[in-house]
Amino acid sequence: MKRLIVLIDFSAYTETILKLAFEWRKSYDISLKFIFKIPGLAPTLANSPSKNQIIDFEKKEAEKAFSDALKKLGVPRGEADFLAIDRQLTHFLSEETSSEDMLLLGLKGTGFLKKLLVGSTATDIINHLNRLIIALPKSIEQAIPTKLALACQVKYPLNERALSNLLDTIGNSIEEIELLTILTEKEERTESEAYLDKLKAKFSTHYKCTVKLYESSDAFGIIKERYRQFPDDYLVLQKGSRTLNDQLFRKFFINDLVHDGQTPLIVLPFEEA
Repeated sequence: MKRLIVLIDFSAYTETILKLAFEWRKSYDISLKFIFKIPGLAPTLANSPSKNQIIDFEKKEAEKAFSDALKKLGVPRGEADFLAIDRQLTHFLSEETSSEDMLLLGLKGTGFLKKLLVGSTATDIINHLNRLIIALPKSIEQAIPTKLALACQVKYPLNERALSNLLDTIGNSIEEIELLTILTEKEERTESEAYLDKLKAKFSTHYKCTVKLYESSDAFGIIKERYRQFPDDYLVLQKGSRTLNDQLFRKFFINDLVHDGQTPLIVLPFEEA
């Protein structure tokens, strides 16, 4: 069974992310594992007994907070797998998750999302962990995705294996896939059209599939307006692609769409050799 690894922090948003996770479990028949990184309030005490006592206390408090959160939702404690850890989060996730797992992050608001570009735990996870990552804004109204918008570029082909893994899990709710690309040079058009048409042919057997090419000087503005009209469409980006490596594209897709537009985001891992 596929696993959804859900990162929680017991902020005001935790109840929302718990509801979303259980909705995904019900819709997609996946297992859930909730992870909380304890604060670790005694970093200077080395391996002393006092530090271990503090860690044990923080883990017990986290367990109580998790049980209380489930109780509010009417979910029995035995239905949820929870782990409080004191290890560095990205190291833990790298060692304890597999390429088949999906990670779910909650995007809490302006402060958190601004940090997505300048340094945060979320940045570390997206930048250093090669996993399929789902990041949902607090304002999302449609937790179960019905349309995916894949940002594609011919020079950075999609990781089709990871995309297939995603669709194997959530494909029963997907009604449409939109393939979009932003052309920065006129000579990109021919090869871009050929690449997108090739992808469309693969997806069209199971989904309604459309192709969108943007090449005007106001391409970013046009795309942003399009997401204002359809705020529940899931944007899909790929690690290693221009959309995440190029600072201009990263600022637009992450800051303008995900931050300002509150667009739900899926990040595909790059394909390992």
